[in-house]
This record gives sequence, structure tokens and C-alpha cells, in this order.
Amino acid sequence: MRRFCFAFIAFISASIHADAATLADVKTGFSAVRTLIIDGKSYVGRMIAMPGKERHEQQIQGFEPVFLLHTDSPFAEAVLAKLHTIVQFAVPAELRVLGARELKKAPAGHETINGIATTKYAIDQTVPEGHATGNLWLSADGIPMRLAGNFAAKNGKVSTLRWELSQVKIGPQPDSLFVAPAGYSKLPPEAVAPLLGLRLKSAAH
Repeated sequence: MRRFCFAFIAFISASIHADAATLADVKTGFSAVRTLIIDGKSYVGRMIAMPGKERHEQQIQGFEPVFLLHTDSPFAEAVLAKLHTIVQFAVPAELRVLGARELKKAPAGHETINGIATTKYAIDQTVPEGHATGNLWLSADGIPMRLAGNFAAKNGKVSTLRWELSQVKIGPQPDSLFVAPAGYSKLPPEAVAPLLGLRLKSAAH
């Protein structure tokens, strides 16, 4: 689980503005069941999105953190309802590898995934931290229906990543789902990361 945050954000960064936060560049609201497979281990959660913002719900180590991301911020928030706590953390720069402009230069066919028509794009991107290869399937509205790839870090570690959406329901989503609750304590990542088995980089760095 220690690499969960790295891979989790890598996949939700399926189509990202190169100079903004890690976000899918969706043009419509939707909710879906998200299946994430990291090095053979499967994690099922819920994804909710509107243009410019996303909400990801996941169960980790007995907790149910909610990850909130917004296009206009390079930071993400993890809301831990059981602890009445909000953690803001920086999205790692190496996860900005799947830029939408670059991806759409390499279409590799069309496929219908779980009832949604998509275009398949080839991924072959190098960043200072490593190299990503694979394929991404996007709908016409920018919904990241599937991603399959590998990330080879500079230290030689290769992570295998798989992502797929199912039970997609397209339509407007309430603004309240993308806002952290008022009155919660705000803690640095270092204070809660060990509870979740995650490695989170402080937003202050």
C-alpha cells in the first residue's frame, strides 16, 4: 500500500494540463466505479467528476479517504472523515507525464469500453523521474475509461498500472461533493500518512 498514492494519482492524471493540477480533462459531469490495479493488486473505488474537478473515494487500511482535485491548484486534498481531518499534499511533478496535448498526437484506434465509445492513444513519455509507456482510452468527452501501462523509475523500479471505469453515469454532479467539509482540522501529510501506509509530499515544499 505504500505506493498507493503514487499510482492512484498517476491514473487519475489520465489527461492533464501540463501547467496545472493532475486532472482528467473531462467536458461533462459523471460518476463511475473505478478499478485500479497496481502491480497485480486491485483497488475498487468511486470516481465523481465535473469539468475542472474530481472526487475519488477509496478504502485504505480501514479508513475511507476522499481525494479532491481541482484544475486550478497543483495540490490535492485528502479528507479523512473518521478523523475529522483534511490533509493537503502536493501532486508529484513526475505524475504530469500524461499531458493531453502529447497524447492526442498518437491515436491508435477506437474501442467501446463498458458501453462508452473511446479513442485509444499511445503513451511514450519521458520525465526526469522516469519513463511511462502504455495506452489510454478516452471518450469524446475526455472520460478516462481505461489506462494500461508501466512506469520505469530512474532507480530501476518498474510499476505496472491498470485503470478502468465501469457503471458510468453521465450528468451534472453536486458542487458540494468537491469541497472539503468545514470545521475539520488541517494536518500536514507527515501526521497521517503512516496511518494509511502512504507517502504524501507536503504542500509546503
